[in-house]
Amino acid sequence: MKYDLFISDYDGTLGTAPDIIEPQTVEAIRKFVQKGGVFTVCSGRMYSSIRNICLKYGFKGAVVSYQGAMINDIETGESLFSGGLDFGLAADFADDIIKNGLVAVLDIDDVMYYNKPAALITAYENASKVKGIETPDLAEFTRKTARPVQKVLGLCTPDKTKYFTDMFREKYGGKMLVNSGAPILVEAVSQKCSKRVAVEFLAKYYNIPYKKIIAVGDSSNDVELLNGKWFGVAVGDACEELKNAADEIAVPFSDQPVKYLLEKYCL
Repeated sequence: MKYDLFISDYDGTLGTAPDIIEPQTVEAIRKFVQKGGVFTVCSGRMYSSIRNICLKYGFKGAVVSYQGAMINDIETGESLFSGGLDFGLAADFADDIIKNGLVAVLDIDDVMYYNKPAALITAYENASKVKGIETPDLAEFTRKTARPVQKVLGLCTPDKTKYFTDMFREKYGGKMLVNSGAPILVEAVSQKCSKRVAVEFLAKYYNIPYKKIIAVGDSSNDVELLNGKWFGVAVGDACEELKNAADEIAVPFSDQPVKYLLEKYCL
């Protein structure tokens, strides 16, 4: 078995919204774990959303949410790692998102807050199976709450996502990681708790060397997931930014890349 720790993004890599993973992929994961491998999901989703998916399919061990801002034990819910953006910076970014005409969403203590109702909010809630709380003065609420913010989102139509991702990345570069994990999302997380930092944490947690770790993703929020001393793979229809960062390009999502990689390297 070439790799002992297999780390996978969820949406567009392992499964699809709201919580669907192909049976053949689930079976390949089961066989890998039976052989002694460790399988971990590393997602940009909220913890409550991705944990429920892991429970549905019987996954055990650690699960990473918010691109690395939270790492928890799937079965017990125990917090293994927790971090986030400074609330002041997050509030300023939310203000900027709203001024540019996007719908703003902030995740604080695994609760989703948004500034106004919109069709995009409904779509996001349906995809994540998590309901948010309408909070009109979102930035001020965040400042008063004075709690770390796991993630800030700007929701927009797919034709504008790249424009706003690039714009905010240029404006806030060095202060936070700005990327996109879905066609309607512009995302921002702390540089101190990225997917790369999550992989480093998991390597220590499971005592597995980097050369025995494989990670796979599909979108720009997976660049950090592939950006390390481990083996990084982009699914076949991943964004070009991620393909450029990958050590290998696998089959497209429709051909079950997680199953493909497990059979190629671990089974």
